[in-house]
Amino acid sequence: MAQLLSSPRFENALKALLLLALALFLYTRLASGTLFFYINQRFMAYTMIAIVGLVFVALSYRPAGRRPASRAREHDPEHDPGHEHTHAHSHEHDHEHGHEHGHNHRLTWTGVALVLLPIVLGVVVPPQPLGAAAIGNREVNVTSTGSALPAAVRAAAAKDAADKNQLDWLNTFAGSAHPAEDFAGQPVDVIGFVFRDERFGANQFMVTRFVVSCCVADANVAGMVVETPDAAALAADQWVQVRGVLAPGQLGERSLPVVVAASITPVDAPPQPYLYP
Repeated sequence: MAQLLSSPRFENALKALLLLALALFLYTRLASGTLFFYINQRFMAYTMIAIVGLVFVALSYRPAGRRPASRAREHDPEHDPGHEHTHAHSHEHDHEHGHEHGHNHRLTWTGVALVLLPIVLGVVVPPQPLGAAAIGNREVNVTSTGSALPAAVRAAAAKDAADKNQLDWLNTFAGSAHPAEDFAGQPVDVIGFVFRDERFGANQFMVTRFVVSCCVADANVAGMVVETPDAAALAADQWVQVRGVLAPGQLGERSLPVVVAASITPVDAPPQPYLYP
């Protein structure tokens, strides 16, 4: 195997195939929309540039061909009286600089594995958005985003109540000192997945969305507490549309706005399940 990889022709072909495979993988994920299960949509242009760059570099790897006969004769000892001197000088030169320049850009099987690993994992493991199981080690925001910018608060406040998603509501709550009282009676119409833990009462759950700023590694949770007698019948991760009105409520010892549900309808997960700040 090592001898095979030492062939310049094989090495160049393998480099090109690896880069083309990576470009194809990114393109298929981009075309299907599943790439955005992992990164923010605003990086779409950069992803396209990366795909084009990978293809361009792959095409630059041409198989190493034989030297033309005329070039070979130039270095033939029988046709070059000064060959002995040139060879000796070249030999010395190689020894002086061989360790400095040799093998710096050679491909290794470890390098091949590192490039192939994300492609193989991406093909074998179906792309899935984050769900309730991923909330355990993340802070759950139910009254504010924790870092709402004034511009985001103003933009959320300008939206009609029926058009606000969970992130909009949290930004709206952040602009009030007493959101539970100030927004009581406001209509709510949001879509999200069901989440609950030991803090929630028997008649409560949270309708939840993940908020992705850059990638899923920095995803935060935005949710609204919903009160309904049917809360226990809803399965975790089930996507629902909740319509109701805001009212002052409690989550454990904490006062906050809750959604008193008028209707809860099971729905399919949206094509893009995340929210973006």
